[in-house]
Amino acid sequence: MSQEDKYYRLESEQGVLGSIMLASLQGDIGMVEDIVSQMTSADFHHQDNAALFEAIRDCLGQRMPVDAVTVGSVQRLLPSGQTTMAYAATLSRDVPSTANWKAYAQQVKKWALVRQFRDLGRAVDVGVGEDLPADEILDQCHMALADLRDLDTGEPDYKRMDDVVARNVDIIDAKFNGAIQAGLSTGLSDLDKLIRGLRKKTVTIVAGLPGSGKTTLGLQIAQHISCAGLGVGMVFSLEMPEEELANRALASLGSIDLQVLDNGKLEDDDWPRLTCAVNKIMDKPLYVSDKSGLTVPRIRSICRQVKSKHGLDVVVIDYIGLIGSDGKAFNRTAELGKISTGIVNIAKELDVPVILLAQLNRDSTKRLGKKPIASDLRDSGQIEADAHCIILVHRDMDSEEGQNGATELLMPKCRHAPVGSCIVQQQGKFARFVNFAGREPSQEEVEIGRPFSDQYKGRKKP
Repeated sequence: MSQEDKYYRLESEQGVLGSIMLASLQGDIGMVEDIVSQMTSADFHHQDNAALFEAIRDCLGQRMPVDAVTVGSVQRLLPSGQTTMAYAATLSRDVPSTANWKAYAQQVKKWALVRQFRDLGRAVDVGVGEDLPADEILDQCHMALADLRDLDTGEPDYKRMDDVVARNVDIIDAKFNGAIQAGLSTGLSDLDKLIRGLRKKTVTIVAGLPGSGKTTLGLQIAQHISCAGLGVGMVFSLEMPEEELANRALASLGSIDLQVLDNGKLEDDDWPRLTCAVNKIMDKPLYVSDKSGLTVPRIRSICRQVKSKHGLDVVVIDYIGLIGSDGKAFNRTAELGKISTGIVNIAKELDVPVILLAQLNRDSTKRLGKKPIASDLRDSGQIEADAHCIILVHRDMDSEEGQNGATELLMPKCRHAPVGSCIVQQQGKFARFVNFAGREPSQEEVEIGRPFSDQYKGRKKP
């Protein structure tokens, strides 16, 4: 081994690059982006490894998949003369798994710092020999020390409880003094009282039968948070195209009939409402993605991009049944369980509330009263187990109340509030919910099956 070869570890550099190639082949784009974001080509001492890393970065920059063929198309030959495709294929084959990529990356980063300090020592000798000012020499030393401090050695996986308690007391005090809110507002006062605000690091399941209004509710919450200046919203619509989402937002904010926006037959008084809606949403931090079949790693990656560039305060995903699979689970129930757990991890990692929409099976329609329960969540009990809060959207279209838009939001599970329910008013033509202006039904009205009927007819009950 030459003296220069002692200043790096070839197997660690190849381990990092091989992990990137393997993660990409497994469809874990989030891991690929994590590794690449933590490394630079300067961290790799071997010229072929540095060149391959740059080719990988170029692929990501051009939104190309990362594999032996694509990196070979970006850069055909490596500095040694070997083809990039052949070298990348060898690394993909020789790295057994991606499990140890962090250890490989740590070694590469550490040896890069060793070389930096070696070069710094040489630079100090040159600076002293050239009679440079001490301040200039020390500036170079400070830069190297900063890199050393920034080296990610990993945080412990445990904390002292008194440290957590002390931080919580500060948060409680801030809430008491009104400095911070307990949770983000949904824009619906009775729903806010029910769930006590959307909390960070939590997953709220909003579920309902097709056409119940769950998409309307999810989009409206993100829209309210963004347009009211409460934070940054990100909406993933795996089923509905972005154009339809935009029209729903305009209808909701401008009180314009959604059908009119769709067919373009606006009346004279619709145009001022449209202008008002545009002004309400213009320059507001609400972002959407209508890409179909997104996997959990891809959703995580997009969320990280938004958080890095704009900040992030709430994520809405419509809906869990359309999230793509990595193909490793043996049945759909297991797949959805894995997806559900992955969404919980996103909420914790990014420190945001996630609203995850889901469909209910039709068992509730066969039940007396037709009210859904948490076990009606389609395909996976794991979804029910993972959720911090579950909201079931129930609108009985066979009843007079349901036909007039009365929608009950049932909350059978919540880890930070007692279970309960509230009534909201659905305005279908405006694609929105509003606070219910009537009153809760009396027990007598419930028994005779005619709650709210007088209110909907515009008459007060004597």
